[in-house]
Amino acid sequence: MNERDAFPALRAYWHPVARSADLQDKPVAVSLLNERLALFRLPGGVTCLQDLCIHRGTPLSLGWMEGDRIVCAYHGWNYNSGGVCTRIPAISPDRPIPDKARVPAYQCEERYGLIWVCLDQPHAPIPECPEFDDPNYSRYLVGPVTWDCGAARSIENFVDQAHFPWVHEGILGDRANPETIPVKVQRCPEELRYSFVDRPNPMHPIPHRRVYRIYRPFAIHQRKERENGEVEASFFVVTPHSSKRSTNYLYVLRNFALSECELRERYELDMKIMLQDKIIVENQRPEELPLDLSDELHIKGPDAVAVEYRRMLAELGVV
Repeated sequence: MNERDAFPALRAYWHPVARSADLQDKPVAVSLLNERLALFRLPGGVTCLQDLCIHRGTPLSLGWMEGDRIVCAYHGWNYNSGGVCTRIPAISPDRPIPDKARVPAYQCEERYGLIWVCLDQPHAPIPECPEFDDPNYSRYLVGPVTWDCGAARSIENFVDQAHFPWVHEGILGDRANPETIPVKVQRCPEELRYSFVDRPNPMHPIPHRRVYRIYRPFAIHQRKERENGEVEASFFVVTPHSSKRSTNYLYVLRNFALSECELRERYELDMKIMLQDKIIVENQRPEELPLDLSDELHIKGPDAVAVEYRRMLAELGVV
């Protein structure tokens, strides 16, 4: 059982597919769970359709918007936000349009500066990031960065303590002290929760508690809480384009101020960490995460979170 075996069930979950700022007056083509989609910003809001005109298979993302209609670039067929064809220019206006002249439309929402799509009836809500709308928090986005690997590989890497001294030595870990801190993972219906008091490191020299919520399938909310009330939160979400390609979005949010120079340095460090991870994760094989726990060797303690995460995903592959 691999990550792709869960794809049918993952259609019932919300996934980020683009930044809101990237969708303006032109369609945007995206891919999700091996499906080609087209995004449109119409007067009534963001619309997501299958990126394929029913007439001759032309991508609708090559077309344009006119008022509240989407126009195919090949023969000018018009579609509304529900994917129903409302005009075929090559025939007389009094001639009826075939009922089959429609393309699938999908639920679409904007939240956290991202466009989210669900390909089926939602099984769970969009993951929570309460700090995003809190005026006491500032934020920036690291990415989007596309990796040649499955989305679950990225999620598992983000919560893997044991790689910090080796991949991020001198930033998040110390090779002279590579032991991980034990955690107790709590399973909830659609998420995993755990926390631990982290050791100070060069990037986070002030003692703090890390609090994690891993949302099924591909989202993580993390808080680094200091005793003085200062909090640095991370919201990490991944788009599963296919079982071998995904895109990472990382929001970093703080309720304390950094200077302009400190902010620039921290952003550059966050990007450096992501690119260090990219080299490793893109070279893991298979590119998609194995969900059968017998496929890779797991160590009691350091791999506790990974084991529970794989179990949570594997449940979707057998429903």
